[in-house]
Amino acid sequence: MSVAQVTRNFVEQLNSAKLFTYDDIPSDNKKTVAIELSRLYKKGVINKVSKGKFYKPKKRAFGDIQPSSRDKILSYLNSDDGISYETGLNSFRQLGLTTQIATTTTIASSKPYRQIEIDNIKLKFIPKRVDVLKEDIYLVQILDALKDIKKIPATTPQKAFLYLKSLIQKESKDRQKKLTQYALKYTPRTRALLGAILKELGLWEEAFQLKESLNPLTSFKIGLDLETLPTKKYWNII
Repeated sequence: MSVAQVTRNFVEQLNSAKLFTYDDIPSDNKKTVAIELSRLYKKGVINKVSKGKFYKPKKRAFGDIQPSSRDKILSYLNSDDGISYETGLNSFRQLGLTTQIATTTTIASSKPYRQIEIDNIKLKFIPKRVDVLKEDIYLVQILDALKDIKKIPATTPQKAFLYLKSLIQKESKDRQKKLTQYALKYTPRTRALLGAILKELGLWEEAFQLKESLNPLTSFKIGLDLETLPTKKYWNII
C-alpha cells in the first residue's frame, strides 16, 4: 500500500475534530505523508490548527467543530524531540499545592518555542532541565514545586514543604531514588530541600549524594522553622 493511501486511510478512520500530526500517520516516510496531507488540506478534507497540526472537520450549521483547547495544548506535549510537560502554576494546582488557576500554561520543552496563544490561552515554553520518561513527569513536577516553593500562591513555604514531603513519602523507594538522579540537574536549593526530605525518610545514601553536590558556603533563605525541618541547619536552610 502506498504512503498516500496509508495517509488517506488514517484520515478516513479518524474521528471528527480529533487533532493529529504527521507523527501519528503509520509511515516512516514523513515527506510523502506531508505531501498527501497538504493535498487533503487543499481539498478541504482536513483543516489545519497550526503548522503540522490537523483535524478532520465535522460540519455543523454554524461552522466546523474544532478540537478542544485542551487537545490543542496536549499536542505540544509529545514529539520526536522528547517529552514535554506542564509545569508552573497549573502543575502545582494539579499536585494539590494551590487552588489558583494560571492565565498562562507553562510547558517545559526541548523545542525552541516562543510564547504562543491558542483559543485565548497563552502557552509559555521554557527549557526543561531533564529528559524524562512519561511515567516520571509527576516526579519532575514535584522537583519543579520544590524549586519554586517560595512562589507558589495561596500557601506558605512551610505548608508546601510538608505537603511535598507527604507526596514523596508515598512514592516507592525506587522512585524516590529516581528523584535524586533528576534533582542533580536542578538548582542547589532544590537539591537541599529534597536531600532534607530523603534524609528524614531514611534514604541516607541519596541524601548524602545531594549534600555532597552543594557548596558548603551557600545558604538557602526559604523560611522554614525548626518544627517543620529540624535538620535545616545541616542543609544551610534559613
